This record gives sequence, structure tokens and C-alpha cells, in this order.
Amino acid sequence: MKKLILFFIAFSAINLSIAQEKLTTRTGKVIFQSKTMIESFYAENNQAASILLIRKKIIAFNVLLKSFKFEKALMEDHFNEKYVNSDKYPAAKFKGVFTNEIDFKTPNIYKDIVINGNMTFHGVTKPLTVIADIRVNDDNTISFLSNFKLNLEEYNIEIPSLVKDKIAQDVAVSIETNYKKL
Repeated sequence: MKKLILFFIAFSAINLSIAQEKLTTRTGKVIFQSKTMIESFYAENNQAASILLIRKKIIAFNVLLKSFKFEKALMEDHFNEKYVNSDKYPAAKFKGVFTNEIDFKTPNIYKDIVINGNMTFHGVTKPLTVIADIRVNDDNTISFLSNFKLNLEEYNIEIPSLVKDKIAQDVAVSIETNYKKL
């Protein structure tokens, strides 16, 4: 009986450590901004799905484009229908590997983490390197923050000549997520 109890305790401990190697969230925040001399726009999405595989040093994001909320409903419609064709290309995806060593067991702030990966947006997949800050917090959470730019032309997103001066060719993207350890 003692052996059986010890087996279950050991098995539970192994499962717990494996579970902590894979962290997920469905409440990541992604901000999409364009600023020009003529006009600026801002869109926010608080439903980004993400997975962090600690041992493999992999991080991935899946962002549904229709979940972006704009300041004006018309901007949201144009974004989904005219620019990113969200019916045809419903999500933007990123999967990358971070190159720096991170101790996910000890609270600390890791700045300028290099993540090499691939970004798929508007049906186009391109290599993308992003720089991120990762914070291992005292409360068993891990925070992730990254800011980078995407060039719309590289992802075959055409801006009509009528509004070309109103939309920046390079848009700023900010991603912020929090993962909870078990």
C-alpha cells in the first residue's frame, strides 16, 4: 500500500512539472497602430491566444483579426473587409524560439530577449525577429511584452491610393501577455 501511495505521489509530481512546462493564455493583448502626418488609428485585441513551451524555448501567438476593436466602427469594417480580408485570412500567427537563457523558476526581469520565428499574416509567412521583455513574477505568473513593426507591403496588404497618405506602411504592433503557472 505504501508503494502504491508513493507511486501516485511521484506520478502527480511528474505531471505537475510537465504541466508547468506548457503555459497558455487566451487573454493576450495586441495593439495595432498607424501614425501619419494626416491620420492615426489604434486597434486593440484582448483575445490573443498564446502558448509558451518553457523547455523547448518556444512561444507562439494566434490573433483573430476580427477581434480587433477600433475607435470607429467604419475603421474596423475597412480593416477587416478591405485590407486584411479577415474572412479569407482570419488570423495572424507567430511562432518563434527565444535564444537567451531564462530561469523560469526564479523571479527576475529578462530584457531584450531575442525571438527568431515566422509571422503569418494575410496568407504570407515571413521570418521575423522580435525583441521582448519577459518577467518571472513572485505570484507564479510570467509576463511577456514585445513591440515591433510590420511592413504591410511585405504581407501583400494593398493600401488604396486614395488613403495611402493616411495609413503608415509600417505599423506598430505591441503584444502583452500574462501566463499563470499551475
